[in-house]
Amino acid sequence: MKRRILSIAALLALAGIFACPVLAADAPAKPTGEKIYAKAIELVGPSTNAPKELLLKPGDQIVCMGDSITAGGGYLRQMDAMFAQQYPDLKLPKIINAGISGHKAENCIQRFDRDVLKKKPNLMTLNIGINDVWHRLRKPHDPKILATYKENVGKMVDQAHAAGIKVILLAPTVIKEDLKAEGQKRLALYVNAMRELSVEKKCGFVDLHKMFLDALAKKPADMKGNWLTRDGVHMKPLGNAIMGLAALRGMGVPDEKSAATIIAPPKPRKPRKPRPKKTK
Repeated sequence: MKRRILSIAALLALAGIFACPVLAADAPAKPTGEKIYAKAIELVGPSTNAPKELLLKPGDQIVCMGDSITAGGGYLRQMDAMFAQQYPDLKLPKIINAGISGHKAENCIQRFDRDVLKKKPNLMTLNIGINDVWHRLRKPHDPKILATYKENVGKMVDQAHAAGIKVILLAPTVIKEDLKAEGQKRLALYVNAMRELSVEKKCGFVDLHKMFLDALAKKPADMKGNWLTRDGVHMKPLGNAIMGLAALRGMGVPDEKSAATIIAPPKPRKPRKPRPKKTK
């Protein structure tokens, strides 16, 4: 009798195992969030001169060089999500963030070997120029500084090409969300310098500055304060989406792929701990 009871108990246990539904953790998680690239495309319009084919191969490494806008990592995380969702077979490693707050082209060239060449990427993006203008706005425009900027960006392109790295130049973005601001007028000179370099050096170029100006022209009339940026320079999620879209277009990613991507909202920032007061 005891054996019969044990046998029945064993059968019931097995039945329970096989009847158990698949746990959610065992199934691939569906991304949650919004199609923020689709919003960005509505604001900036369709791509006009993107490469016809994807510039990436399976396993390729990407490095993004820049200043604090890149260091914040917002547009890099969005790009990582796009590749994971739309190109899973490429199995691309996480994009390397080579952005440092406050840096200008003159700083980037000094660390180019350490932060780009030694990483041995297959492709790099370079978004620099905001600080070259912003940090000098109180002084009159100096053509010599612009010439030095162009020279340093050109040196970085040359070094990358010599190492077999594809280069995409992303024009500087905006300084203040004001189309008539002095910063925008000066940035236009740096954008032109970068565009000229892209022709001379035969590398990719995306006019990110124009994309932001086109988007700001559609800023809602009742919108007060900054819309795409937190402080006129550093990006909110929609501003990051415009930056990421520019880089992806430069890499040959069709807008349809970007528009279909679901981007999770950024994690809320932890409040800074107050600094202890100095005691006399």
